[in-house]
Amino acid sequence: MGIIDRVVLSIYTFCLAIISGLMVLLAIAPEWVPVHVWLQEQVLTGRGRVVLGLVGGVFFVVSVRLIVFAFSSQGGGRPVIYETSMGEVRISLGAVESLVKKTARSVKGVRDMKAIITHGEDGLHAHLIGTVSPEVSIPEVSEEIQSAVRQYVRRVVGVEMAEVRIDIENIATDGRTRRLD
Repeated sequence: MGIIDRVVLSIYTFCLAIISGLMVLLAIAPEWVPVHVWLQEQVLTGRGRVVLGLVGGVFFVVSVRLIVFAFSSQGGGRPVIYETSMGEVRISLGAVESLVKKTARSVKGVRDMKAIITHGEDGLHAHLIGTVSPEVSIPEVSEEIQSAVRQYVRRVVGVEMAEVRIDIENIATDGRTRRLD
């Protein structure tokens, strides 16, 4: 779920909480909240009907968006598919991502590594973001990670990686040379 969806969901949930609280208050003590008087005043004016229609329309669109999001496939994109003599084999991008992270983390000098796997027109693309030890050569470790990931994915999954991009976002500050699992 993207940041925009989270913000919209938060605002939507907050508005529904206020509406449901007012409904409970109306059920407990109807004289405290004169909703019917307010609605009559709003519906009778042209501007009030427009605002009420817009608010209702926005709530409807957000509801449909959240329903579609809830029932859409969250498998991380197109799976890796290939045919064997016994049938079709599908490997989720999440499974490939786990293999890539495990492989990258096994390289000496790598402290932590996150992986994002996408399926492009030319094959699988890996974007690795990680932390390395201060004693290692970043170009050498990067090349070793790329080579290890390409070989491991080819051997285990049976497909070639089109790209293995590495971003080193941090260099560990303590003296350990290996990440603790």
